[in-house]
Amino acid sequence: MTCCGHCRDAGDFFNERTAKRELKKYRRKGPEKSTRLLIESIPDEAAANSTLLDIGGGIGAIPFELFKKGVQHSVNIDASRAYQSVSKKEAAERGLKEKTEYHFGDFTDVAPTLSSADIVTLDKVICCYPDVDLLLKSSLEKTESYYGLVFPRENFLTRIGFRLINLWFKIRRSEFRTFIHSHKKVDEIIQSHGFRKKSQDKTILWQVVLYKKAA
Repeated sequence: MTCCGHCRDAGDFFNERTAKRELKKYRRKGPEKSTRLLIESIPDEAAANSTLLDIGGGIGAIPFELFKKGVQHSVNIDASRAYQSVSKKEAAERGLKEKTEYHFGDFTDVAPTLSSADIVTLDKVICCYPDVDLLLKSSLEKTESYYGLVFPRENFLTRIGFRLINLWFKIRRSEFRTFIHSHKKVDEIIQSHGFRKKSQDKTILWQVVLYKKAA
């Protein structure tokens, strides 16, 4: 993995304590609303007997739920060893160890070693990545059918919130930053790779969009 200050400090922010807290909440309440909307947007027939590439997979909520819809194999990519450790243990406890595969690192570094998948998901990932063009293009090249993502809405709340978050990182001398990338730019890149929007939903803070690769 080609590491930079941003990537290194991301691992400090997404630490074991945060991962365990998120897993506890998931066990009690299920996926948070934006993640649930993404999962529900993927048609049952598309999930059946399919493969999943979950970029920035975190604790594994997306594959755990999509396994219930028939996904046969999941690949989790994450730059946080703590989150991957928690996810691996949870997968084993759920009897899903043989169906899950894990790769640590920056997805754009790891991508050349990975096979394509029927479904590719990026849940709150592009908001943590400075080079959105590279991230989108690298992940779209690995998508055979459905491409789903959750990313920040462009509104007053997210702009203020992200500025405060980045100020907090700066005070802590962390190089990690969050980003609100242009929705128009994101959509243009995705559609230029032959994908068409299938569904769109939103919460107060998040945009949830599913695309399908054109025949």
